[in-house]
Amino acid sequence: MRSLLLALVAVTTLSAPSAAQFWSRSSRSPAEALALPPRVPPGIAALVLNHADELAIADSQRTVLETIRQAQDSATRPWRLRLDSLTPRSLPLNPDDLSPEQQEEIAARRKAIAAVMDGMSGTNTLARERTMAVLSPEQQKRAADLEKDARKQADEERERAGREGLAAELRSGARGWAPED
Repeated sequence: MRSLLLALVAVTTLSAPSAAQFWSRSSRSPAEALALPPRVPPGIAALVLNHADELAIADSQRTVLETIRQAQDSATRPWRLRLDSLTPRSLPLNPDDLSPEQQEEIAARRKAIAAVMDGMSGTNTLARERTMAVLSPEQQKRAADLEKDARKQADEERERAGREGLAAELRSGARGWAPED
């Protein structure tokens, strides 16, 4: 019984320091600390069309929404490709202990991501305004809820990708360290 108690105490007291070596101790997540590009949620016109039956979208509304979606997709495609190109090729072992070169790379990536997101914002705002103008007040409320949920899901996927990307790199030994199996 005593050895079981000692083992339990050892596991609980040693797990926190070992985890602290590899995960951010700040309030930032790995995705934020490393400036990973955000996952851009679908536009509101696409969301409305994906939920057309639920929103009781009429044929005349569907036609206008398809036009809005196509215009938005065409206008944001180059920005999305640029955003995809900003994904880092490798991740540091510890986001809290970065070399000056890594810090410069992250700062440049943050600036580039902000420019891309700013470039898409005008198109997305216009598409949102045009979409909402086509919808009834009830449909607008539901569309806003769908948009909020899509943003939340995109943020969660980005955070998960940041955590899993760092963990996968550690497991693969790509950074010179791999846990023993």
